[in-house]
Amino acid sequence: MKLSGTQSFDINWLKGQLLTNENGGEFFITDIQVDVANHEILIQLDDESCVSWESIKNWSIQFQGGKN
Repeated sequence: MKLSGTQSFDINWLKGQLLTNENGGEFFITDIQVDVANHEILIQLDDESCVSWESIKNWSIQFQGGKN
């Protein structure tokens, strides 16, 4: 993802946001997990899959209000 300037917010605000992959597939974020042993942030999607934060760097995100 490409962001302009410094961006920071409570990580829980990502829940409920819409992600779109390079092929146009759309997914809502349902949960965020941290793999402490591997220093990795994992994103749970509404199709029950889980992807690493690093793997979605070319996806787009539409912020539409979180569901904390």
